[in-house]
Parts: sequence; structure tokens; C-alpha cells
Amino acid sequence: MSQISVQNLSKSFVVPHQRRTTLKESLTEFWHRPVNEKFFALTDVSFQVQKGEFLGLIGPNGSGKSTLLKLLAKIYKPDAGQINIDGQIAPLLELGIGFQQDLSARDNIYINAALLGLHSSKIRKLLPQIVEFAEIGHFLDLKIKNYSSGMRQRLAFAIAAHLDADIYLCDEVFAVGDESFQNKCLAVFKRWREQGKTIILVSHNTAQIAELCDRVIFLKSGQVISEGNPQEVVSTYQKTVSGQPIHDFSSSPLRLTDLQILNARPIKTGDDLQLRIHFQAKTKIENPVFGLAIHRDDGTHVTGPNTKTSGFDIPFLPAGQGYIDCRFPGISLLAGQYHLSISAFDYACAHAFDYLDKRFSFLVEPNRDNQYGLVDLSANWSLQDKNR
Repeated sequence: MSQISVQNLSKSFVVPHQRRTTLKESLTEFWHRPVNEKFFALTDVSFQVQKGEFLGLIGPNGSGKSTLLKLLAKIYKPDAGQINIDGQIAPLLELGIGFQQDLSARDNIYINAALLGLHSSKIRKLLPQIVEFAEIGHFLDLKIKNYSSGMRQRLAFAIAAHLDADIYLCDEVFAVGDESFQNKCLAVFKRWREQGKTIILVSHNTAQIAELCDRVIFLKSGQVISEGNPQEVVSTYQKTVSGQPIHDFSSSPLRLTDLQILNARPIKTGDDLQLRIHFQAKTKIENPVFGLAIHRDDGTHVTGPNTKTSGFDIPFLPAGQGYIDCRFPGISLLAGQYHLSISAFDYACAHAFDYLDKRFSFLVEPNRDNQYGLVDLSANWSLQDKNR
């Protein structure tokens, strides 16, 4: 039985197109009927979420993602359709927006946590953990209006992170704080997963969506465009927003089925990177070429080797399943998020059998502090003092 069931859900808003900003405009246009337009934020949306599932919602701005979360949180009422939810919900939406500006952070913790369902005795017990998580120890009794927006968001997430709910609705929570705090947020999500919590995450960070989620829904103009495997749905979304054509390789005689990262996690600068490309050949394939590409999170193309340029010729592949391994010894990549694409071509590299664009990702952690740039070139220094 599904923990969340959404059936034929629709939601619209009335958008006025006649502005009356002065008394004169109000008087002269008093007899004119206002001109309004109905905007459909969601149209006939249906999906199910199982208990313990991690669902991602992606789509361009204005696609209806945040509206959908607010409907699930019962902030909005739908125009049509049904929502059935079994369990307690913790909404992490518009973090920090409900804080009372003239009260201290301490007071706001009690108020905010109470509104989210925590008893005062439980809040007192959790207060030190919330303060430590939010990194606001020295500012606990400072009024919230004197906090930066980042501090308010950190505090709001810290409160939500200590709730014991069944379902968490999260809207762009990875935009909170710096990289260090975002890693703490990531650890919270992993803990929720281990505890069997149900999570729905809205994010524009498709790499994290692909890495974290069990299933992804791609919304556009209030409708479900694609739903299913995270890597495949993210790829469809990226090609849709970039205007690239979406190729259909379903009838290809050689299909790529998966990419495994064989490293024990975490991967650090200087480690060997070991990859395994899985494939399915429907028939005998002469002289295939396998390739891969690595892109940094900002889109920088790092490298793109293939079996042909590496001098590793494959005379033929028999029909059936198989895999091919690729090893990068002692990678010099510095800390960051990287995305992997894999491909299979004919020997002339003129015809693609299959291509999975940026469907896989991995994180590189630093092997020492104070490293900047893209790669570690292991500089050697020497000094010659001519005064000696």
C-alpha cells in the first residue's frame, strides 16, 4: 500500500492583469471589470510514493514543484483530485520564513518546533543539538532580525532535522549554507533513509537528485513529463531544457545498461578511479568503441577517452551481456562533484549504438587542506639563495 497517493491533482491560481496603484486609477477605472487570468500550476497529476521511498521532483522554474509540495503539506487546497497520506508530515518549505523577527533565536526555536509538533520538554532536550547543528552558539540570544538569511535558513533546517516524522517534504534545502553545512544536510538525508523515512525532495541540483533518489518525476508546465529511473529522467530533463534532441536507442543492437564505480567510497584526490561499463549485445558486434567523459559540476569537460584512442581494440563482441573496465591511476582531480557519460560507437565513431549523457556522478574529497583549482599537479619547489 502506498504511503502517499496522488490522483488527478489540479491546482490553479487567478492572476490579475489590471493594476490600480493610485487613487486616480481606482476612481477612473471603478466601473471597469478587473481583467484576470487563470494560471494552471498543476494539471491532472497522479503518482504514488511507497513507504521509505526517496522521490525527487525536478523541472524548470514555474513547473509546479513547490505548489505540489504545498498541496501535500495542506497549505493549499486542490481544485480537483485527491491526496491520501498515511503518516506524519514534516514540511521543510521556504526555510526560516515563519520566524518572528523581534524574538531571539532561542525563542524562535521553541515556537517553530512547537508549530511542527514538538512538545516543550522535547524541545528543551534537543536545544543543544539544534544549536550545535545550526552553528549559532554565540548568537543564540540575538534577535532573528539581526541574523543573515543564511543563518536563518541554517537554524530552520536544524530544527526540522531533529523532528521525528514519517514523511519529509523538502524544497531546495541543499541551497542552505556553505559546502560544509550542505554536507551536514546530506548526512541528515542519509540518516532518514536508513531509518526508513519517506522523503520528497525538490532541487535544481540534478546530480544530487540522481545520486540520492530512488525515483524521479520531471514536471513541466504543471504536467508529468517523465517518471522513473533517476539517471534516465535527469537525462531527459537536461536534454529538454538544453534543446538537444532526445535520441531513441531502444532498437540498437548494442545497449549500455549501467556504469559501476568500483572504488570504496569516499574517493579522494590521488586515488585510482575504477569504472565498469555494463552492456547488452543483441547480436555479434564488429569492432565496437567504448568511451566515457568526465565533466565537473560547473560543466567543465575534464577528459573523454575511448578504447580506440587508448589503443585498446575490440575485434568483436559476441551476443549477450558483458562489461568493460576502465581504470584511471592516481586521479589528480581536486575536491568536487563530477558527472560521467558513457558511449558505444562503431569503429569509425560515426554511428552511435548508445549514449548515456551525465547519468552518473561521483564525489571527490580532498586528501589535504588548502587545495584550489581543478587538478593537483604535485608541484615540486626549490630555492637558490644567491647571497649564500
